[in-house]
Amino acid sequence: MRFKVALLQIAPYGNDQSRNLVKGLQYCRDAKALGADLVVFPELWNIGSAQALLVDGTEERLWTASAIDQDNTFFRRFAELARDLKTNIAITYLEVSHPKPRNSVSIINNRGDVVLNYSKVCLCDFPPDGENSAGCDVNCSSGGSFAVCTLTGAESEVRVGAMICADREFPEPATQLMLNGAELIVVPNACDWDGVRSAGLLTRACENLIGVAMANYPRPLNNGNSRAYSCVTWQDGKSQSPVVAVGGEQEQVLIAEFDFDEIRKFRRSESWRLAQRYRTAHGDSRQ
Repeated sequence: MRFKVALLQIAPYGNDQSRNLVKGLQYCRDAKALGADLVVFPELWNIGSAQALLVDGTEERLWTASAIDQDNTFFRRFAELARDLKTNIAITYLEVSHPKPRNSVSIINNRGDVVLNYSKVCLCDFPPDGENSAGCDVNCSSGGSFAVCTLTGAESEVRVGAMICADREFPEPATQLMLNGAELIVVPNACDWDGVRSAGLLTRACENLIGVAMANYPRPLNNGNSRAYSCVTWQDGKSQSPVVAVGGEQEQVLIAEFDFDEIRKFRRSESWRLAQRYRTAHGDSRQ
């Protein structure tokens, strides 16, 4: 059974939320025309991944004022479009929260209902280094849960979880999502991509026996390279590439088509690995 994920590697209009809304809606329509079962935006789409600085009071108020909630027109328009297109949408945004906003993604199902909310856990609060002293999350509150939802596509139902950007650089978020039942993890992203990050993302797929799909910003904001991997590394006794899709550096809608019959078959054949992961997670190291 196939499940198509559209990774929107698209450039924002800075933090102009009105223009980002219009562009995002159109690209969702384009993705649906390409057969997408799930559309994934890069990180913090409503503000174009604008950088949060180590700020004075005025800048901090402006940053906080950019946050939206699910009653905001920006959010509701995507919920309405998901229902109208009958497709699932993972929309990213700076979310109203206290004491600080959150870097969030919500997955809206093909009926227009919000079925998953996730806020970035591994925040980028870099050590002081002149003017470039903060990551985009320095004025955000961390999330604390790893929910999983079930999405219906044209051919299959899939259990889906989410991470955001730096979350994928640590094993714990993906592991917890796998333990909670995820078969596919989507990763909204906003950073320059390289070989080390590719290796890490592939490792998250292989160690948890899942699919992963990452959407990044194109140049000039970042350098694209959106991509997707499957855990299926061999089939019928032969090696198989885990690469599902790899993007370039410019704007594009990258379609990552996962075969979940293959993934589930591979998970059954490698069930001893999952059993070991469960035992380790629960403090049981018996062989």
